[in-house]
Amino acid sequence: MLRFIPISVNLFSDWTAKKTDPLVQTRFGKLFLALVLVGPVTFLPTLYQAWTAPDIDALRTSTWPLLIIVNVSAFIGVAHEGDWRLRLTMLAWVIFMIIISLAVVVR
Repeated sequence: MLRFIPISVNLFSDWTAKKTDPLVQTRFGKLFLALVLVGPVTFLPTLYQAWTAPDIDALRTSTWPLLIIVNVSAFIGVAHEGDWRLRLTMLAWVIFMIIISLAVVVR
């Protein structure tokens, strides 16, 4: 059963790549792919709140340290098989999760 998951994901990814190849070759398509770089920027308000909010008790959960582990795992994966956009994005997510975790511990 578990062997079916990577095969299915790879088949779907290959199919998606073939169907979207004409799009990603255009200027619009390249800009669309660059949107992944915006992802971590959308998290900046949460970082700001973690360091400035008077009460950060809602952030005191196991989410942040666990997300560090998950994002490091994802970064290692894209370091092996990913483009620069995904590598940069995953690195930013790792850094942001570390900063949030530090805020929770320090504050």
